[in-house]
Amino acid sequence: MAEAAPRDRAMGHGTGAPSITPQAVAAQHGALLWPTTAGAATWWCAADPVAARVRLWRCTTPGAPAQQVLGEDWSVGNAAIGYGGRPYLVVPDGPRHRLVFTHSADRRLYSAHVDAGPAADEAPVPLTPADPEGVRTAYADPIRGPGGGEVWCVRETTRTDPGGESDPAPRTTRDIVAVPLSGVAADAPDAVRVVARSHHFLSGIRLSPDGSRLAWIGWDHPDMPWDSSDLMVGRIHGGVVVEPARVLGGDGVSVPQAEWADGNTLYAMADPAGWWNLHLVAPAGDGARSVCVLPAEAEYSHALWRVGATSFAVTAAGVLLRRSDGAQHLELWDPDTGALTELAEEWTDFAFGHCGDAAAVAVVAASPTETATPLRITLAPPQDGRAAGASVARCLPADQDRFGPRHSVPRRRTVRVEGGWEVPYLYYPPTGPGHNGPADRLPPLLIDVHGGPTSRTTGTRSPVISLFTSRGYAVASVDYGGSTGYGRAYRDRLRRSWGTVDVEDSVAVARALAEAGLADPRRTAIRGGSAGGWTALAALAHTDVFCCGSVYYPISDPETWSGGRTHDFESRYIETLLGVLPEDGDRYRAVSPLAHADAITVPFVMLQGLDDTICRPDQARRLVDAVERAPGPGRCFRYLEFPGEGHGFRRAATVAAALQAELDLYAEVMGAP
Repeated sequence: MAEAAPRDRAMGHGTGAPSITPQAVAAQHGALLWPTTAGAATWWCAADPVAARVRLWRCTTPGAPAQQVLGEDWSVGNAAIGYGGRPYLVVPDGPRHRLVFTHSADRRLYSAHVDAGPAADEAPVPLTPADPEGVRTAYADPIRGPGGGEVWCVRETTRTDPGGESDPAPRTTRDIVAVPLSGVAADAPDAVRVVARSHHFLSGIRLSPDGSRLAWIGWDHPDMPWDSSDLMVGRIHGGVVVEPARVLGGDGVSVPQAEWADGNTLYAMADPAGWWNLHLVAPAGDGARSVCVLPAEAEYSHALWRVGATSFAVTAAGVLLRRSDGAQHLELWDPDTGALTELAEEWTDFAFGHCGDAAAVAVVAASPTETATPLRITLAPPQDGRAAGASVARCLPADQDRFGPRHSVPRRRTVRVEGGWEVPYLYYPPTGPGHNGPADRLPPLLIDVHGGPTSRTTGTRSPVISLFTSRGYAVASVDYGGSTGYGRAYRDRLRRSWGTVDVEDSVAVARALAEAGLADPRRTAIRGGSAGGWTALAALAHTDVFCCGSVYYPISDPETWSGGRTHDFESRYIETLLGVLPEDGDRYRAVSPLAHADAITVPFVMLQGLDDTICRPDQARRLVDAVERAPGPGRCFRYLEFPGEGHGFRRAATVAAALQAELDLYAEVMGAP
């Protein structure tokens, strides 16, 4: 369907047009990912919305201008498990650095030497062979192999399916492999050596400092990694792993990350007590000893959605980790004293990807008043009775945001629901000059539903949310049951209750804000993408709370979102969320938006990428068609399909068109705020 020309119909409270536009939001840089340190330099990836590529950036010293590494034709990334994995490694190599990275265009692993200038001083050369016909390969989470002559990484190999309907799990294998840095494997595929095999899914490979052992995370269908996963350790003999054994996890315990402290000891996050807390693991013989060294009713880790994602780092000064209690805190834990020191206190969110060495760690941080930025944490170990020290430096200057006061600062709130659960959410009040609304009229409300569903809201400056709040809309982002950051029991509220708990929690937030006099109950909409799109559709089908909705690349029919109808990583996820077919078919049909399309009686916009392999276009198309055929007032206000876009929009033009479609819908249905 042709994209509509952008229009700016939604006016804010008061007089004058709002200055934050869909085009301005779309033009801002995309997500910052995978920060790391190498010597004095700090590196990270950033999405380029204009070119629809991911660029690699480097800051040689804090305060110096950031430099784009590699040329314009290169895009650093991979599609491991559908959501990607750590795509690059920087290692010292004489006076220069050797960069090893995956190129998203051809999926191969490349190498280049980088000097002090703004670009690679030699053209990148391939380290791995081109994919043969009928095979797609992804390399992720590279580390330096023992001896320095190889890079070790997770290799994902998928035999393609021309028909597009066969189960991806039997067609997909994952191995830990060794790739020679000499480049010989580029023309000799057999030169890539398998180091270890264990599970269907692999992540977080870590070589011990003495090079004698390898640790990694693995899990198998039907578990998701936050349900149950294994920390594996094996000895390295003759360039391969021998005697691999599980040392932590399994049997309903999730281990998202592990890092070595020395050749015989490693730290790991695990949740045997219901919270992702720090454990010390000492592999020994046929078994292992583990103890929780930082017990707390708080989450110190993350749901593992990307291969190699991290949330803590082991340094000479202690363990740097993040703690979540709604907001996030960056803390340094001293293993000798048990003391916790909070760092970077002005920041409230720290993205996955903490990475570094004994002396420095890089993180991506954000706050309610600042967009995400890379930070370099320089650490000094305790010495002569003095405590460990740390300094925090920005790698980019403070953002000179011309929209300034038009951004809304979120407020953390909770609402109590059935069962005594407290549902957290972020309330963004209407803001911006002249857009606070008349005193005798409540503002319209947008309930924002995050994806995942094993994800979480972030209380940080959001250009998308500010687009709406600057026009006079209030926004509430809900951490419904199933969200991370609140322990396993809260995550497990969603087990076999998807489409029920998430909807009820979203409705509870909308009603609580209306009762508090902060939102107009007659002008309340819902928006979400992916799993959030499912919740938005289910809310429109099963409640009468929302007057309209915006739906991005959703699941609409749970009976066909499994096996060959989605990607390998989530091809069994529905069994946790709703149950096993055919015996649980009644539950599937009871909550399915597609099965209840005739109950959707309010307008909505549907926005779908045509290259989406996770939530395929037929999920959106069938729902739109069913609503249009059903009797009654329900209708799709606008359905836009975007060629070249997948699960999550990358191009600035796509983002702007989608946001404009939302604004048009809200203006028509809810009127001027």
